[in-house]
Amino acid sequence: MELKQLRCFVAVAETLHFGRAAEKLHMAQPALSAQIKALEMEIGARLFFRTTRKVSLSTTGLLFLDEARETLERAEKALYRARMAEADNIGWLRIGAVDTATAGLLPGVIRDFRRLAPDVDLRVSELLTAPALEAIASHHLDLAFVRRASSDNFVGSRLLFQEPLMAVVPSGNKLARKRAISREDLASMPLVLPPRIARPIYVDMLRDWFREGGFVPNTLHEANERHTILAIVAAGLGVSILPSWVSQFRHRDVTFRPISGDPLLVSVHLARRRSYSSAAADMFEEIVDRHVPSYPFKTAD
Repeated sequence: MELKQLRCFVAVAETLHFGRAAEKLHMAQPALSAQIKALEMEIGARLFFRTTRKVSLSTTGLLFLDEARETLERAEKALYRARMAEADNIGWLRIGAVDTATAGLLPGVIRDFRRLAPDVDLRVSELLTAPALEAIASHHLDLAFVRRASSDNFVGSRLLFQEPLMAVVPSGNKLARKRAISREDLASMPLVLPPRIARPIYVDMLRDWFREGGFVPNTLHEANERHTILAIVAAGLGVSILPSWVSQFRHRDVTFRPISGDPLLVSVHLARRRSYSSAAADMFEEIVDRHVPSYPFKTAD
């Protein structure tokens, strides 16, 4: 029995879909099916019931799932500890992240990391992109989740996912009755946005987007904190444009709607010094890569 077979089994068991499991594992579906078949032959029992429309776990598969998960977790812990022993240190990891990452992707990643590497001194800070990239370059951070790719030759970065922006309007406004809100609709309303000095990448992106459509944004109110922006919108003083994750903050006087036309996306990149070698950072990145495919927003290609 191979660990690869167990990973394939767990992926199918968690998705109950061979196609989605194959995508999650970055492998072809026939190869995934072959791994499952080989595992079933070795065990001597069916793990799944499969029809053209549905995949379900057999009783044996259900009992085997917990054991498979535990085996994979023990293997990952063993690999991590071997790497740390080779490096002759317990290790630490300092991470900076923009709010989209801290609110959505990171909680699950950190839970898995703490379970596999409880001895690592893990520190997480919410930072904007520019100071986070500076902290990576100056060795004050080890990894950073940022809005744009690094332009520093000594700092590498890669795109993880892109999250759509949504229109935020007062629930009593006529725009709240629309299924999707256009750029022209938003340009006709007072906008509530962060000050540019606080979030330059985000504000410049929105201004460029309006200008591409031939509109000049009418920013009447400035607020940096998301809760404050929602409160101003709820009071009927304007509308806003915010990342999708903010919609988890339910407010009875605020309505979130998709923006019509081409999607307006904000990116999240993972940055790391090219010369930085760390078993803890390697493991953290591996866990990130496992979580990104199932992240609810648009993932990077």
